[in-house]
Amino acid sequence: MAGFRAAKRYAKGLMQFAVEINQAQQINQEMVDLKNALTDNRELVQFLNSPVLDAKRKNVIAKEIFKDFSQPTQNFIQLVINQGRGSGMKEIAVEYNDLYNKLNNIRIAEVVSAVKLDDAMVQEIVDQAKQTMGAEYSYEIENRVDPNLIGGFILRVGDKQVDSSVRSKLTRLKKQFDKNEYIPKI
Repeated sequence: MAGFRAAKRYAKGLMQFAVEINQAQQINQEMVDLKNALTDNRELVQFLNSPVLDAKRKNVIAKEIFKDFSQPTQNFIQLVINQGRGSGMKEIAVEYNDLYNKLNNIRIAEVVSAVKLDDAMVQEIVDQAKQTMGAEYSYEIENRVDPNLIGGFILRVGDKQVDSSVRSKLTRLKKQFDKNEYIPKI
């Protein structure tokens, strides 16, 4: 719990600074890249969590790993490492992305389908859903494939969900058959 609160504070501070220097969008993209790097690379997470390495050595290595990042982001990563919060780097990046999205009225729309959808189809699904989800927002679309759906799609935006999958339709139909109390007359 304390790590979560710290991540929120660090992300909020970074957001305030990024807005002041007019680099919120660039830093947001770098936080997305940082989050993806930490998700995909277990060794990087272990490196940041390591109690054996001191902050000075971690900073030298982190500077080389994230050399393509802007100077404000590199400085922020060094600050987090110096404060002993390297283990919360992913949570900080996630919190920053959430703050950026709220500030810019961006919602994440996850489209889950049985097969990979082309961009035009995904956009059509989101356009139709905007009517119920809120047209005043812009949407970032994450397309995920789940062959268990059989067909159709599931759209998730925040805590709302539109389930138009064949699997759910079959499940509802099965429940209706199970509840059917029709007794034929003989």
